[in-house]
Amino acid sequence: MINELLDLNAWAQWFAALDREFIFLLALPFVVAVIGLWSWWADKEEEDREYEARAAQAAERERAERERRGASQIPHHGLR
Repeated sequence: MINELLDLNAWAQWFAALDREFIFLLALPFVVAVIGLWSWWADKEEEDREYEARAAQAAERERAERERRGASQIPHHGLR
């Protein structure tokens, strides 16, 4: 039984005996899965870039706000 499963010649004969339409139907779910995974990966990569850009902008705003607050707390006479 195991030998029959691992026999590449038997698999090649079986595959050669199949209709082209049936081969298409066998391959279709795999093609759809690959396209779906690629699409998900591309969308995720774009979302990650957008998130990083928003995080950088928020950090820059926070830094500028800290500098503004810090500048307003410095005494005008030059002594701390």
